[in-house]
Amino acid sequence: MNILVFLAGVSVGWAADKLYNSYMAKKTHGDEENETGKKSLTKKESLKEIRDDLSQLKGVGPKLAEALDTIGIYNYEQLSEPPVDILLERLRETGGKFSIPVISVIMERAKQAAEER
Repeated sequence: MNILVFLAGVSVGWAADKLYNSYMAKKTHGDEENETGKKSLTKKESLKEIRDDLSQLKGVGPKLAEALDTIGIYNYEQLSEPPVDILLERLRETGGKFSIPVISVIMERAKQAAEER
């Protein structure tokens, strides 16, 4: 009996997670996909054409710059748009160990850089 309750809980949790991720993807990512087949983190098609040197932002090292490129973030606007938890989840999928405080600060710097343009 306990195993059945456990399996039912795991199934419900898995289904809820899938529904939540699907909802958040539609809400924040739009309908575009990048070359990896995952949804892009921006709705603006024209932003994909602009490439900024993200390593110029204080706190963005080679590993983070590579991870951002892998998930389809190429410029300051794209980096400043998504919710920090969504961006952090996508970055961690690349194998990096990134933290919310660091990513939050970098996103704020990207927003400032985009506004200065």
